[in-house]
Amino acid sequence: MQPNHADPQHQPGSPEGMSSRQVDRRSEVSRWISGTHAFPADRDTLLERARSQSAPEGVLAAIRSLPDRVYDNMEAVAEELGLAGGEQHD
Repeated sequence: MQPNHADPQHQPGSPEGMSSRQVDRRSEVSRWISGTHAFPADRDTLLERARSQSAPEGVLAAIRSLPDRVYDNMEAVAEELGLAGGEQHD
């Protein structure tokens, strides 16, 4: 079976449709807002969680950019940030 080289941004080990940079960004955001009983949560709650853990400014800016609504899980946050795979949003 031949590897699919249709997406020049795709790196081995990255989910299909995501660049390694997007995977890194998603992991970084997740690191600061995930955890036991983290979801569902609205933008302000996620922002407060990240601030309380001294998240870096880039993570705080990403969370601030989220629309003000309730997110059921990290996947919903990732989708809103364009970090869920599929289309390239970078």
